[in-house]
Amino acid sequence: MTAPILRRGVIAKKWWMFGWSLGITSLIMLTLGFYPSFRDQAEDFNDMVDKMPESIKSLIGMGGGVEPLSPVGYLSHEIFAFVLPSILMIAAIGLGSAVAGDEEHGLLESMYALPISRRRLVAERLGASVVLVTFLGTVAFLATFITCHIVDLGVGVAALAWSTVTALALTVAVGSISLCVGGWTGRRSPAVATGTIVAIAGYIITSLAQAGIEFFRAVRFLSVFSLYNVVDVLRTGSPRWSLLGLVAVATGFCGLALVGVSRRDLRSA
Repeated sequence: MTAPILRRGVIAKKWWMFGWSLGITSLIMLTLGFYPSFRDQAEDFNDMVDKMPESIKSLIGMGGGVEPLSPVGYLSHEIFAFVLPSILMIAAIGLGSAVAGDEEHGLLESMYALPISRRRLVAERLGASVVLVTFLGTVAFLATFITCHIVDLGVGVAALAWSTVTALALTVAVGSISLCVGGWTGRRSPAVATGTIVAIAGYIITSLAQAGIEFFRAVRFLSVFSLYNVVDVLRTGSPRWSLLGLVAVATGFCGLALVGVSRRDLRSA
């Protein structure tokens, strides 16, 4: 049987996929469905936002030098800047810490009874997580594309597709950090906590750095969100080079996770 753990990991989550897909689709369609109402008041709203401090605008995803109620601005601050990455990262952090959860709860015997190596086990669990998160990203893309067409929010297919790919790369990068911590500690709680802290702290650091606060500009390189240039992607309809940085982060931490599981004494109970 090819990739039994990957296949089992995907099939076992069919209802999980259904529930998450339904929630993501409802949220995106509801959020973008209000755009025609806001569009008629764009001038007044843009003036109000211009008077806000840069730090506040950055934290709520209205930075980047775009008008909040332009198509790019609305999609950025309502979907791609925070909401969609947050939802996907919650899913990815939970999936990424699943290997540690198996060990912590004494469920390893059935897994390691199979004639596969530790590294292959972790690699297949990782593959299942990537498949599941990619499925959710595809659902989000389709929901966004269809709703944009309905409400006449004029952003091209390529821009939406590459923005979704960039959000997925960010998601897998954060999920891989949870996987790495779980692989080295064998405990689910530190894995979830680390992924959550990395995501929240990264968003705050990057937002305040964009607002021009010197301290956060100096430490911006520590934030994985510094590689997440979704506004530029929505503007141009093509990927940024920083996408390769997100892929490199994900690859590096996945490699460290494989090393951690291989070197550590595993607990079966």
